[in-house]
Amino acid sequence: MKNVRLAFFLYFSYVSVGCIASQLIPLINDAGYTAFEKSMILGGGALFSFLMSLWLGKKSDGQGRLKPSFYISTSLYIGFMILFYLIDSMLFKAFSLIGLIGVSRTLMSSCETIVLMAKPDNFGKYQSMGALGLISGSLLSAQLMPVGKGSLCILSSLISFFLIYQWPEKQKEKTEIKVQDFLLLLKNKEYIGYLMIFFFLMLMGFADQYIVVDKMVQLKASAGMISLKYALQAFMEIPIYLSIKKIFHKFSISKLLVFCTLMSALKFALYGFVSVSYMIIIVSLLQIFTHPIIVVLSKKLIVGCTPSYLAASSQIIGFAVYFGMSGFVASLLGQMLTAWFSFDTALYIFASFALFPFLIWYFMRKYGKVGVVIKNENISD
Repeated sequence: MKNVRLAFFLYFSYVSVGCIASQLIPLINDAGYTAFEKSMILGGGALFSFLMSLWLGKKSDGQGRLKPSFYISTSLYIGFMILFYLIDSMLFKAFSLIGLIGVSRTLMSSCETIVLMAKPDNFGKYQSMGALGLISGSLLSAQLMPVGKGSLCILSSLISFFLIYQWPEKQKEKTEIKVQDFLLLLKNKEYIGYLMIFFFLMLMGFADQYIVVDKMVQLKASAGMISLKYALQAFMEIPIYLSIKKIFHKFSISKLLVFCTLMSALKFALYGFVSVSYMIIIVSLLQIFTHPIIVVLSKKLIVGCTPSYLAASSQIIGFAVYFGMSGFVASLLGQMLTAWFSFDTALYIFASFALFPFLIWYFMRKYGKVGVVIKNENISD
């Protein structure tokens, strides 16, 4: 029963996130913001996510519990949602969007970390429920009026809040996290190397959400088509999450990392090549070879190179860097590139960023910055 509760907790949390994430670019465009204002909103949301993640990571390890971080993120998410739909001022809507973007990422990070700490052996299976939540949220959001979108987000957030409130969390030993502990993470070259690798991979992932969707808008794609792209990408992740233990048992971490990096580059090269919306949706199905593998790799590699007393901090702060800051850079860089060049050229440039993970991984392997996790590359738990 506890397993079912945890699975549906993740499902409803991701329904709430999917409602907004799938329609984020159309929401900003419909509100009438300029390209510069849009980049400030997207970048501001990513920066807010980064700062909030630092605080929540410290708080989680300091209390020895993860649930309070989820409560804070969910409460703020609901609050920003209400402000966005109730206040007409473009300035307040902009601040609400920044809050929604930032808090949605810390909310996802809190949910993933709760599941990872509770069920490390079955993390992939639980993530499949999260993917189903993203599918449900994105498809429903496209069919609802603005008030309906907000109501669905709030309702699903409250359900997930109730489900995790009733779930017994194991109390970890409380650890007072000091500045020296954060400096310890920053001095960990293996940890920093992994963050850099996943920063560039997630940078490409955010370009998928921002620049690719902007290209679809330019091609006159409907909100329904944009939601379909988001939903299909989430759907393609499910078989990978369900079979992730077999995949990690059969293939080494090195091979998986190289493979998903190559597929990320291929996906963006094809995004730049095609010129109709339905072809973009078909190309987006390559998500099956990219995001789910990247997510699980990031969790496993960070767990393997950081001390246990910083388990929550290393995950949440790492998530803030490679997920939060990559979103900040992707939004600003994307707007600059599309202003200077065409959408297609911008996408080709983002495809070329796949070179950086290759180089970082090569030098980490060559100069011995890869630790115990790689000594058993067929790690599956």
